[in-house]
Amino acid sequence: MGNPQSTIHNPQSAIWVEKRRLVLACCVVLSLVTPLWSWGASLQEKIEKEKQTLQQLKQEIRKTRKERDQSRKKQAEVLQSIERLDRQLHKERRESTSINREIKQIDRELDKIDAQLTGLRSDMRDKQAVIGIRLKRLYMEGRAGWVSPLVAATSYPQFQRRLLYLSSLAKWERNLFEEYRRQVAQSERLHAKQEKIRESLVARKSRIAKKLSVIRDVKSQKRVVLSSLKKTTRSHELMLRTLDQAESRKETLLKKLEQRSQIASGTIKKHTTDVFRRGALLWPADGDLVGVFGRQKHPTFDTYVRKKGIEIASKEGSAIRAVSGGDVVYADWLRGYGLVVIMDHGNNYFTFYAHASKLLVKEGEMVAKGAVLGETGSSGLTNRSILYFELRKGTKPVNPLRWLARR
Repeated sequence: MGNPQSTIHNPQSAIWVEKRRLVLACCVVLSLVTPLWSWGASLQEKIEKEKQTLQQLKQEIRKTRKERDQSRKKQAEVLQSIERLDRQLHKERRESTSINREIKQIDRELDKIDAQLTGLRSDMRDKQAVIGIRLKRLYMEGRAGWVSPLVAATSYPQFQRRLLYLSSLAKWERNLFEEYRRQVAQSERLHAKQEKIRESLVARKSRIAKKLSVIRDVKSQKRVVLSSLKKTTRSHELMLRTLDQAESRKETLLKKLEQRSQIASGTIKKHTTDVFRRGALLWPADGDLVGVFGRQKHPTFDTYVRKKGIEIASKEGSAIRAVSGGDVVYADWLRGYGLVVIMDHGNNYFTFYAHASKLLVKEGEMVAKGAVLGETGSSGLTNRSILYFELRKGTKPVNPLRWLARR
């Protein structure tokens, strides 16, 4: 048998051991649960932070989209504003030209009336002198003065001759007086007409003065629009996008024209291919070369752009000439470039003329080398009189200076 004392104390020892184990187990559980709880709390914080970050990102996206939409809207507004001003300027100039033609016509009419009045006055002075002499003689001879020659006749035949002479003289004098009265009336009519025409001339000169004032105002508005694009970084970026959009419109148009040319390639004129070679092309306008092919500083926006053509500073209204013979495939407004002419010279060669103030050709016309296509101006994204000229082989721009004749 075992020791009774040890038998009595074993159950208590076992209970104590179990309690100790239970305490240790609780400690272990607590040690495991506490990190899990803190990790769960940390995860929740991370989730909240991610939600906030996502919300901020969404707000940034919405803000960016809004700014992009506003930028596009502003970009379109700038181009539309410039085109609207250019069209108004073109309209005012066209009306001014028409009024100037009317003024020149009125001046010619006034010169004609002045010449008529000068001749009429000279003739009237001669008649006045003759009439004065006749009236003086009639006054001196009295009422019966015409009878004396008849009474003094010594024979009937002489009497008849003198009577015939006096009758002819009376008829001549009557015609003289009637002609003089007619000339007086004509002179009065011419003076009245002259006065009316002069009033018309004054009215037209007043209209032309108002037109010139409007033209100055429109030019000033355009300068304000263009200069506003240079003030801030955001405006600078907008300006670059505006230039890019104008360039994109041009490229799209040229691609369409090139495709159309390929379809109609069987109808290319012989004269358009014989002379289109390096060094044989005319210069499109007189003036100084201020922009060359390649990377250049934009003259209006003070930023660097890659030019696909050249720029010629020319006096406004100077002739724009076809560098070679060909077909006019486009003659109209092109947003950003103003009034534009595009020519197809055959063999997939195209020339592009921009910023004109007036076009003198229409789409579909066939023109010879040196023909006047229009007049230089400042339409489009420019504030000075300039011609922008491109040469293309298909849609690929080539350096025009390698093709133009030496000056």
